[in-house]
Amino acid sequence: MDWLNNVTSSLLSKDLDGLWVRQKEISNNLSNLETPGYKSRTVSFEDQLQSLMSNSDKTDMEQINEINKVQPRTTISDDLSMRLDGNNVDVEKENIELARTQINYWYSLRTLSDYFARLKTAIDSKA
Repeated sequence: MDWLNNVTSSLLSKDLDGLWVRQKEISNNLSNLETPGYKSRTVSFEDQLQSLMSNSDKTDMEQINEINKVQPRTTISDDLSMRLDGNNVDVEKENIELARTQINYWYSLRTLSDYFARLKTAIDSKA
């Protein structure tokens, strides 16, 4: 078994990648708050990862390869604008999403770090 390249570490790594893309788009949305006609963008990737994990009849290597192929999808929001200039960025919504994304990123990073710490402990105890 490859302890460094497995489903758990691949999944967490892809989660961190997707959360980073989401945080970047939220920052772009907030920085374009005053840009006339700007439409906010959202990022989705969790649904792709969830559907991969629900199909458990594949080998670990097949799952890892599929996880590595997942790319975050950025979509332009079609929400109606409350402003006359057509900009539909909602500051409160973006700030909530930014906080949620930061918490999820921290949690995933901590989980991955804990996984490697446990692995290190197991290796050290064998030496």
